[in-house]
Amino acid sequence: MASQVTVFVENRPGRISRIARVLADQDINIRAITISDMGEYGLINIICNDPDRAENILSQKGYSVSRKYVIGILMEDRPGAMAAITEYLQTKNINISNAYGFILKKGERAVLVLEVDDFDKAERMIRKGGFHTLTMEELQNL
Repeated sequence: MASQVTVFVENRPGRISRIARVLADQDINIRAITISDMGEYGLINIICNDPDRAENILSQKGYSVSRKYVIGILMEDRPGAMAAITEYLQTKNINISNAYGFILKKGERAVLVLEVDDFDKAERMIRKGGFHTLTMEELQNL
């Protein structure tokens, strides 16, 4: 089970750099980041090497922060790998509410990060389907 730190911010210049600086100054390494624009405001999802500290530090700095459980799935870096995972989850009636991915080694390995409505069921079904889920430590230390 892994988690991401989600920060609710105003959609204006400097928001990302301020958050990145706060974390960098505390020796917290951002491993993956996504930004969702919602008009006047937005969400920044961060996977980092120390989500507990990141959440605490950002909260202390006045940011609106939450934690969400995510599932990191190791997959091949090839066409159709993500389709296979998402199609499988669809057959199990698992709703994906947010997703992002990144490549570990071109042509070899990538990671798909999912937020799902029913975390426990999704994690069980993903493993049952033969897909490799990453532990929190594995995801944070990629």
